[in-house]
Amino acid sequence: MTWGVPYWTLSSTSTARPVLTMQTGSQNPTQAEHRTEWEEVSPVFVDGDADIVSLDGSKTHDDMQVLHLTKLLDEAKQENRRFEEQVQSLLNQSMTETSSLQAKIAELRQRNKEALAECERTKKEKEDMVTVLTKKNDVIKATLQQQNQEMRQALEELNRSTAHAQAELLDARSSMLVYRQQLSQSSAQLESLRKEQAARMSLTDRVAALEAELVARDTELAEMKKLSSQATSANAARNDSTALTQEFNNLRTLLANCIPERLAGGANTSMMSSSNEVVSALRKLNSDIHQDVTFMAESMADSFGFEKGRVEGNEETALFQQVGMTIGAGLVHFLGAKSHSEDPILIQIAFQAYISQYLCWLLTSWITGGGKEKLGTADQSGTTQTISTAWSALVQILSKHIQPDDAQLCSAAASKIIAGLADILLVAGCNATRPQLCDALKHKFSEKISLLAKSGMRINKLIGNSADRGLDVVVIKPATVFDSTCMDDGYDDGEHDKDTANNRILCPTDIGLWQRSKGVNGGVRILLKPKIALESVVDNLDD
Repeated sequence: MTWGVPYWTLSSTSTARPVLTMQTGSQNPTQAEHRTEWEEVSPVFVDGDADIVSLDGSKTHDDMQVLHLTKLLDEAKQENRRFEEQVQSLLNQSMTETSSLQAKIAELRQRNKEALAECERTKKEKEDMVTVLTKKNDVIKATLQQQNQEMRQALEELNRSTAHAQAELLDARSSMLVYRQQLSQSSAQLESLRKEQAARMSLTDRVAALEAELVARDTELAEMKKLSSQATSANAARNDSTALTQEFNNLRTLLANCIPERLAGGANTSMMSSSNEVVSALRKLNSDIHQDVTFMAESMADSFGFEKGRVEGNEETALFQQVGMTIGAGLVHFLGAKSHSEDPILIQIAFQAYISQYLCWLLTSWITGGGKEKLGTADQSGTTQTISTAWSALVQILSKHIQPDDAQLCSAAASKIIAGLADILLVAGCNATRPQLCDALKHKFSEKISLLAKSGMRINKLIGNSADRGLDVVVIKPATVFDSTCMDDGYDDGEHDKDTANNRILCPTDIGLWQRSKGVNGGVRILLKPKIALESVVDNLDD
């Protein structure tokens, strides 16, 4: 293949730039292609008027070409350096971003591991929680089923109790109607008896006046006996005294004859009415005693301290003997041996025993209006019921002149009860002195104790003025063997067999009422059973 020789073409003017051209002997497509490439590379403007100059014939043109190529090479180098700098900058930036991404990827992997561990822990906790809740749910279900069964049983028991109570209520209503009818009949008979008593009282007043006049005449007669010189006057006075005595005997006979014998049916109705009144009053008194001593025992236990075994000695000491004679040696022993700060139940029982026994004595005391009926029947034993009744009325009238005032009796009874309660507290180990205890009891409970004494005096008068005979208030003595036919347990817990030979009474708690009768069909009728506390009540107490 033949290559053409390059050459420059110049324009007709000297200012035209040369143009590189190719000269070849044969115009072929390959040469034309190379020329085209050269013209595209060269920035020389093509001038149609340029003259063709040989490349080796013009040195200026070569220099220009070299300069031009050098300039192009420098620009290319600069462009290459800028490109390398950009590439290096991009490479550095890429490496930095790659490092950051790798750090983030490591951090994300660590977080992923922690999240997986947390997820596993949470899953295990959930499983444990589900297990625990399942167990609790089973326990709650079992408890609810058991409570449901117990509630059903309680509801059935309540229904049975309700039916039983309704039946008892119907019986009580029937009994109440019968009692109302009996009360109406008793009221009518009582009104009749009141009229008879009014008539009898007028005769009794006359007898009392005649007796007073007889006493005055006897005094005159005693004085007249000293005057021996006045024999005539003495004989007259003796005659007057004999006449008055005869008149007194006639009036007593008249009084006995004017009281008609009671019919059998009427006597029974009157007895039931009067005994019911006394029984009701005694029940109210026993209830008041129990409520008051409960409050007093708790109040004194809160106000003072108690030390077990504080009193030196045993039952041989004077204080133990004195209190033991009243409420029983067994109760005194337990009062000194047990602790009372937390539970003062023994102090309450001792208070109840002492007040009940004292009021029982007060109910039978002659000085307060009771016992006159006994005196009359004792002095007139062997006479008829009519003469006995008249004698009782006469004794009652005469005894009014020697009875002390009720306020004095009430004050004396309250002081005696307060002193006895103070002794009981000392036996129980109270850390106060006897005067301090008496002052505290009097300050706090004198009104309550006085009301109890007044109630006892009122019941005393009810028994003394009653038309019923043989009414006796009773309390059971300590250390007696328990007998359910004539007494009740006031502190029954249902856990001990009472009717045993060794089951003895600790102390009395409530007052009872009996009625004694003489004759062929005589005996004792229990109108109200007295209540007691057994020695077994101490078994459940703490030392």
